[in-house]
Amino acid sequence: MRYIKCPEFMSAGTIALSGHGVAEDVEIAEHPAYRQLATELTAYKNALDTHAIVAVTDRRGIITAVNEPFCRISGYSRDELLGKTHAILNSGSHERAFFQTMWRTIASNEVWRGEICNRAKDGRLYWVDTTIAPVVAGNGQIEGYVAIRTDITQRKLAEAAREAEVEARQKVESLVCDVMSAIPDGVAAFDSDDRLILWNEGFLETYPLVAPKVTQGITFEELLREGVACGEFLQAGNSPVSQEAFVQRALRDHLNPGAPVQRKRSEGGWIQVREKKTPSGYIVGVRTDISDLKAAEERLRLQAETDALTGLVNRKVLLRRLNSTLVARRRDGEYGALAFLDLDNLKVINDIHGHDIGDSVIRTLAERVSAMIDKSATLARVGGDEFALLWPKVTGDQEALTWCEDLLATLDRPMKIAGRAIAPRCSVGLALFPDRDHGAKDILKHADIALYEAKNSRRGTVRLFACDMRQKIERNRKLADNLAVALLADEIDIVLQPQVRISTMQHEGFEALLRWKCEGEAIPPQEIVAIAEGHHLGLQLGDAVISRACRAHAQMQALGFKAGRLAINVTTAQLRDSEFSRRLIQLSGDFGLSPEDLCVEITETTLLDRALEIITANLEDLHEQGVLIALDDFGTGYASLTHLKRFPVDVLKIDRSFIMHMTPGSDDAAVTEAMINLARTLHIEVVAEGVETSEQYAMLREMGCDLAQGYLVSRPVPPSGLAGYLSTTTKSEYLV
Repeated sequence: MRYIKCPEFMSAGTIALSGHGVAEDVEIAEHPAYRQLATELTAYKNALDTHAIVAVTDRRGIITAVNEPFCRISGYSRDELLGKTHAILNSGSHERAFFQTMWRTIASNEVWRGEICNRAKDGRLYWVDTTIAPVVAGNGQIEGYVAIRTDITQRKLAEAAREAEVEARQKVESLVCDVMSAIPDGVAAFDSDDRLILWNEGFLETYPLVAPKVTQGITFEELLREGVACGEFLQAGNSPVSQEAFVQRALRDHLNPGAPVQRKRSEGGWIQVREKKTPSGYIVGVRTDISDLKAAEERLRLQAETDALTGLVNRKVLLRRLNSTLVARRRDGEYGALAFLDLDNLKVINDIHGHDIGDSVIRTLAERVSAMIDKSATLARVGGDEFALLWPKVTGDQEALTWCEDLLATLDRPMKIAGRAIAPRCSVGLALFPDRDHGAKDILKHADIALYEAKNSRRGTVRLFACDMRQKIERNRKLADNLAVALLADEIDIVLQPQVRISTMQHEGFEALLRWKCEGEAIPPQEIVAIAEGHHLGLQLGDAVISRACRAHAQMQALGFKAGRLAINVTTAQLRDSEFSRRLIQLSGDFGLSPEDLCVEITETTLLDRALEIITANLEDLHEQGVLIALDDFGTGYASLTHLKRFPVDVLKIDRSFIMHMTPGSDDAAVTEAMINLARTLHIEVVAEGVETSEQYAMLREMGCDLAQGYLVSRPVPPSGLAGYLSTTTKSEYLV
């Protein structure tokens, strides 16, 4: 083997030529083989300097030569590199074992090839595809190494980007899978061709019957039709027409997603489908099981529409069914009926037996009515003790009236509740429809008005609505409105009915009587009181009468007249007020009257009122303070000897109905005398009302009656005429 120095090859290195012997002092440069080799080597060098990164090291790894591309990519100059090892370029990206393998390979006189990440002078990392070959001397020993590198930085960056993208995509896909699996709702995505590309387990659980058919690429329409075929969608119905309509409707909703769609499942639950189309044309849908929500809605609906005590529907449901029934009756020209049923004595039952028994009575009534009606009728509880019964069809008013009378007979039967015998008492108001242009609310009002009439006329009866009932109600409402205004404007008037002592004809006092005109019409006192109490004006009206009467009495006293005792009628509403006795004493005291100047007149029905405890307390308190208590209209009501003994009654007033027909030997005369004798026995003073003739007066004096009032004595006197009335009497009798 022959070695020739090759000073042109990067200023170092040797090359072996075939031949024998050693070159001596010959003109080697002129040798043809040398010239050819030099030419080839120069071409190789130029090619390497252009396209490759080349470095030569000695066997210790010290850099002995580099080319320009090496300096350019590393950022170091040739002087900075020569004499250094490749450690100057170490990036720290490779493990020690990587370089150990490389050195073992080239030290074994083998070529090593690999990809190395180096660090340039400015800290920039770059990658080179590296081939390292040993340089072998003539004696076969390795003198150094030649490393040829190719810049692969861009390829490595691209590969890293691709790997990062793949890794990111895998992470996203993994995350999507995890999220999809964790979502309890059914999630599915369809591509722009409406083919299924993504779904989760919840989607399969949403549609258990069609789940086996769910495959990648199946279209939404195919899924729909599979579901209809296996009975997945109850809303699709059973007929081919309804099923096709369902498919087309569902397709429209799917392809043009908007508001959520609710569908009933085959097992009875409910699914809500919410879909949205993405900008790329994908349709993503979420299917949520809303069975619990629908069940809760149904429970709330039942609670909102059902009476908790009886289980009956309420007014809201009644009105809805009445509306639909009214439309049907207007269409077919037949009649329907609505009845309002009221338990008259619930308050008494509650007061005597307790509210638990009262509730049981209401439930029993509901059961009794329910047992008498068929499924076409509607029974509703519309108030505390009020029910409404809707018949969708009746032949006419006679059938409805007869049925209601039979119903009352059934309801009024005694009940056995908790070992107690309860006797309920009911009233019924009835309205037929259709009637002209009246709507459902008008019909409800008609039945209510008829019930009001039934309760006011004679409880325990049935009343059929008539137009004059409504007129009466409207009149009462108008009167109530005007009465409220009159009370605010202090426009309530009184007159005073004189009373005289029968034995002496001397003036004893006055009874204050209510007077009021509404738009020029004089309204009877009984009607005024009834309207006031029916519209919560009773206390205001009572206070107005007391104030007017006390003012008139005080004026007479101020003028020097002896006005005597002032009798004032008080209503049940006033006596039910626990503050009444205190307020009466205060009002009268404001005008200078003492309790001894007053007499409170009550009716017999007051003693039968449910609020008897409060009424009794008021009467006893007034009596203890010196106010006389008079029982008015005695003999016409339900008062008995027991009541006269139980309550602090000081005065008994015999009703005018006995006096006006009283003649010698008549029954009225006998009854009147008996009442006078009874009162005398109980040390109660007696006043006869409505005395109009001298004969009546004489008979009363003979019987021992104490006081008289009536037209024979005087007509009622307005406050402005009191002075004139009292002035006509003898001074010794009436003047102080």
